[in-house]
Amino acid sequence: MVTGMENIYLRVKGIIKKDDKYLLIKRWVDDRIPDPFIWEFIDAEVNYGEAPDDAVLRAIRELLSVEGKIDRIVYTWSQMVGDSQCVGIAYLCSIDGNDEDNIVLSEEYGELDWVEKDKVSNYVENIYVLKDLEGVAL
Repeated sequence: MVTGMENIYLRVKGIIKKDDKYLLIKRWVDDRIPDPFIWEFIDAEVNYGEAPDDAVLRAIRELLSVEGKIDRIVYTWSQMVGDSQCVGIAYLCSIDGNDEDNIVLSEEYGELDWVEKDKVSNYVENIYVLKDLEGVAL
C-alpha cells in the first residue's frame, strides 16, 4: 500500500496557438480584490480515471465550447502547494480555424484575446504563466 499519495494531484494546461498568436482567457478569481480577473491559458484538473490527453481536450470543450486538437506536449512541471504536490502537463493545442468564431466562454471567464507571443506580458503579470511560453517553439 502506497501512503502519502492522497496529497498529489494532476493538472493539464492547454496552450492554444493559431497562426502566430496564443489564446488567453480572462478568468474570474476573487471578487474581494480590486481586479478579480486574471489572464491565463486553459487549465484544468485531471479527474480520477481520466487520461491527461482527454482532460485537456475536455477542458477546451467545456471552457470554450469548441473541439481542440493536441499538437504535442510542451513540458511537465511539479510544485508544492502547502502539503500537496501539483504535477502538471502542458500541451500545445489548436482548434479548427472555423471554430475560432464559434467560441463561447464558460461563465467563469470574462473575455478572450488572441495575442502574439511577444505581447503576452502586456496581459499577464504572473511569471509562471509567462514561463509557459518558454517551451513553445515558434
